Amino acid sequence: MDIAHYPYRFVQIVREPWDGPQGFLLHKLLFSFKSTPHRYNIMTGLNEPRQCIKTCMAIMDEVAQKDPLASFGFIGANMENETEIYTKRFRVYERYMTSYFDTKHFEHHVNYAKSAYLLVNRRQLEERPTLLDEIVEGFKELYPYFD
Repeated sequence: MDIAHYPYRFVQIVREPWDGPQGFLLHKLLFSFKSTPHRYNIMTGLNEPRQCIKTCMAIMDEVAQKDPLASFGFIGANMENETEIYTKRFRVYERYMTSYFDTKHFEHHVNYAKSAYLLVNRRQLEERPTLLDEIVEGFKELYPYFD
């Protein structure tokens, strides 16, 4: 995947005894990058979020290259005065995911009611047919409103 993005760096791998709501996670990979405006999460109309989204996608691509069994999931958070159903952020993220991550390597799963998106690795799914259910249950544990 060759897309313009901010420079980013790997920070650390976090391995903890994941008990409780994060029990389904093997580990977390932390990356860091800086955007031009300090408040890139605010809708500015300057198209700044595109570069942030593309940077996250470049990180996802790097992780997938290093770990051919990696899957990804996220929720498009709702803005003020917006419900969690099919949020504006989710609609933007969905367009990017379907454009850049092919269905040859990932199954795309969406939950419009919760604005959740999953890119489930097809190779991993073949080896673990219950993976999708496990991920959904993990989301329910991490996000109480997800059930």
